[in-house]
Amino acid sequence: MSTPQATADDASSNSLWPRLQAQLTLQEHYDHPKVQKWARDFSSRPHELRTLVNRSKPYLYHIVDRIEAAGVPGEIALIPFMESGFDPFAYSEGRAAGLWQFMSPTAKRFGLRQSWWYDGRRDVTASTEAAIRYLEYLQDRYEDWTLSIGAYNAGEGRMWKAVRRAKGGSRAFWDLDLPGQTRAYVPRILALAAIIHDPARYGVRLPDVTDSPETALITLPGQVELDVVAELADISPEWIYKLNPAFNRFATDPDGPHHLLLPADRANDVAEAVKALPAQQRVRWLRHEVVAGDTLGEVAQRYDTSVSILKRINGLQTTTLRIGQELFAPTSTHATELAGLPSTHRARRGIAQYTVRGGDSLWTIARKHDMSVGQLAKLNRVSRKAVIRPGQRLRVHGKGAAQTERTVTYTVRSGDSLGSIAQRYKVSPQSIASNNGITRPDLIRPGQRLKIKLDVREQSDA
Repeated sequence: MSTPQATADDASSNSLWPRLQAQLTLQEHYDHPKVQKWARDFSSRPHELRTLVNRSKPYLYHIVDRIEAAGVPGEIALIPFMESGFDPFAYSEGRAAGLWQFMSPTAKRFGLRQSWWYDGRRDVTASTEAAIRYLEYLQDRYEDWTLSIGAYNAGEGRMWKAVRRAKGGSRAFWDLDLPGQTRAYVPRILALAAIIHDPARYGVRLPDVTDSPETALITLPGQVELDVVAELADISPEWIYKLNPAFNRFATDPDGPHHLLLPADRANDVAEAVKALPAQQRVRWLRHEVVAGDTLGEVAQRYDTSVSILKRINGLQTTTLRIGQELFAPTSTHATELAGLPSTHRARRGIAQYTVRGGDSLWTIARKHDMSVGQLAKLNRVSRKAVIRPGQRLRVHGKGAAQTERTVTYTVRSGDSLGSIAQRYKVSPQSIASNNGITRPDLIRPGQRLKIKLDVREQSDA
C-alpha cells in the first residue's frame, strides 16, 4: 500500500484530508479486487467525485470531528457519500431520510425525535451522533467493521442470517450471501476511502476541504422563526434551511431542540442577537389550535388578519375547520407582506434575497428568478415602475430554495390502492394519478412502478 498523499486542488496546510487519512483503519481491504474495481470507476468520473466533495463541505468537518472523537474508523465518515450524496433533503423510496438515510424506527431507537415541527433524521449534528451510536452497536454485535457497515445498509437481521448461513463458517464479508446492493455498498465505501487515502495512486485531485468548521451550532433561548435568524445573520433563508433541514416549518420546534447550525463566522454574533430579541419578536407568527365552535372568520378577527390570508398561508381550499387542527396567523406587520403567497410558509415557496447590481431592472431580475414583474413588485411592495439602485436588496423566488421536493418511485404491492399509497406518502391520490397518467385509479396492479412527487418536510412519521 502506498504512502498517503493529500493531493488536493489547493495545497493548503489547513486541509482536512490528512486528518481524515489518519483515521482510515480498514486499509487491509483496499486492494481487494471488488474495491479496486470501484476505485477505478470513481477515478474515471472525477467531475462526479468533485461534485460530491463540494456538496459535503458544510458538513464534512463536523462528521470527521465527531468520528475522531468517537474513535471509530474514518471510513464511516464516507457513508453519507453513498447513502445520500450529502444531500440533506435526500428521501428514498423506502422512506429513509437525511444525510445518513435513517428509517423512522431506527431513528427513534437511537434517539432521533420526529414531530410535526422537526425530523431528527435530517438534523445534521443529531443524526451524525445517532449514526455513530448505531454503528458502534453493530460493531459490538459483529466485531468486524465491514460487517457492521454492511449491516447499516442491509439491516442487522439480514446480516446476522448471512453470517449464520456462511459456507464453512466464514465471517468474512466477501464470502457472505448478501443482496446485490449490499455486496456493492461496502466495496464502494472502501474504494472511496482508498482514493482519499492515496489520491495520487488513482490520478485524482481532491477539492480542498479546510480543517476548520464552516458551520457552528448555536443554542437558542426557545422557538425562533428561521427567517428572523436569516435577517440577523444577513444571509438568505435558503441557506438557513439548507444548514437546518430538520425543521419542517417556518420556525424551530417549540419543544426543542433549541439549536441551529450557522456559518461559523457569524454564529456567535447571531446567537447573542437572538438572545437580545424580546420573545415576541423571535417568532412573528402565531399558532392557533382549532376548538369546537371556531370559524375561520372568528380566528381571522382574533388575530387581526383576513380569511383570505389565513387560507393562503395555511394552504386551505375551503373555510371548513376541524377540532385540533393547527393554524398559523401572521403578526400584523407580516399580513400585507404575505398576502400574495399561496404556500403554508415562505420557505415552502422558496424566498431568497437578491442584491441589485448595476444595469439591473425589475424586468431582468424577475426573468432571472422565473417570476413576473408583477410578482416581484408585489413581493417587495413596490410599484411595477419603481426605480431600483445597485446595492438594494430585493426578495425573490429562490429556485429550489429549500430543495425539499423529491420524486420517489414506488412499486405497487398486492392490496395497495391509490388512496393507501397517497396516505403513506402524505400526498393526494389525484396528484399520483396525474403524475402517472392514471385515468382509472381502480386499475393499478402489483408490480406497477409509480412516480410520486412529494415534499420531504411532510414525510415525518410522527
